[in-house]
Amino acid sequence: MGALYGILTALSIGVSDLFGRRVVARRGALVASMVIQAVAVVVSAMLLFVVDGDFVGRDVAIGLVSGVGMGVGLAGYLGGLARASSAIIAPTVAVLSAVIPFGYAVGRGADASSWAVGGAVVAVGGLLLITAGGGPVRNLSVGLIWGATSGLGYGVGLSIIQEATEESGAWPALAQRVAACALMVVAVARTQGRPPLTGVRLVGLAAGAAAALSTVFFLLGVQADPTPAVVTASMFPAVTVAVGRVVFHDDVSRRQVLGIGVVLIGVAGVVAA
Repeated sequence: MGALYGILTALSIGVSDLFGRRVVARRGALVASMVIQAVAVVVSAMLLFVVDGDFVGRDVAIGLVSGVGMGVGLAGYLGGLARASSAIIAPTVAVLSAVIPFGYAVGRGADASSWAVGGAVVAVGGLLLITAGGGPVRNLSVGLIWGATSGLGYGVGLSIIQEATEESGAWPALAQRVAACALMVVAVARTQGRPPLTGVRLVGLAAGAAAALSTVFFLLGVQADPTPAVVTASMFPAVTVAVGRVVFHDDVSRRQVLGIGVVLIGVAGVVAA
């Protein structure tokens, strides 16, 4: 079940990125992050009535701390794409957001057989092929800084949320989104005041709903089986590439097609372990 929830996480992140790109183009990365996180808060609250769980103070606190990392991760990712080539941003974010939670899960005692570790390495290698196979690199140093900031934020956020217990259900996911949203509201208020949201409400709603679902799926995954959950969740760049090719007519190189195949092989190794 961990692998299944991880795949659902990746699909949800890909859908959120799809609509998030439209908001960034119209209002900028910080506003896009704020809108996505605000909608995610509402959807996460609604999911409390669907996912069984009790309010556990410790788990809610874990969600709040995790949310700071997730807020930095999303803002850094969208901001990086607005400033530098995706050939730098995406690989950096993908690797850090996959390796840090995986290492954390193993460090806290999760089962990690040689097949699982080998599959994780192959999957991360496939992500590198997928995300580094695009167009020319521009603003290399800026891209590395923004990509590393985003990847560290996501990596820390996805690691900390693993400490939440199954007893709390979706409460940590809600707390995570509340903290991330609050961080973005402060950032937007300090930099842009009160920007208009006309023209981005519907796409923001779709992006935020998908983002909220990704958090819940990941939480359920790490509670069910942490190792395959964190690795398969890291497949989200493959989903983004596929959707970008179909919807936005993005160029997809042979290296990226090969990378998707490598990722699938790696995931198969993790699931089979």
